[in-house]
Amino acid sequence: MSEFTAKKLKEARMRAELSQDEAANFMKLNKRAISQIEAGQRNVSADELAQFSRIYNVDVRELLFIEFTEEGEEQRLAAKYSSFFKLLEQLSDREVEDVYWVMKRKIEGVL
Repeated sequence: MSEFTAKKLKEARMRAELSQDEAANFMKLNKRAISQIEAGQRNVSADELAQFSRIYNVDVRELLFIEFTEEGEEQRLAAKYSSFFKLLEQLSDREVEDVYWVMKRKIEGVL
C-alpha cells in the first residue's frame, strides 16, 4: 500500500474522531492491524478500503489518489453528491425549490 494511502487513512480516522481500537472494532480487525495499515506495513483489500470509506465518511478516491485531494472543495463535494445532483436534475424547478426549502429548514433545526 502506498505511503499516501496509509497517511490518508490515519487522517480520515482522526477526522472521524475514532481511536484505533474503535476503528478496529468497526472493521472487525485487531488494533495492531489498524496500526500496521496506518504505518504502511500492511496492505488493504478493495473491500477493506470501501469499508474504511464508509466508516470514516470519505470518498474512497480521497484515500487513493493524490490528484483527487488536490481538487477544490467544490469538485470533491460535487463528486461525493453526484447521485443527488442527478436526482435533482430530474425534478421540476418547483420541486427543486421545495427540496432547498426543506434542506434550509432542516439546517435551521425547524424540521
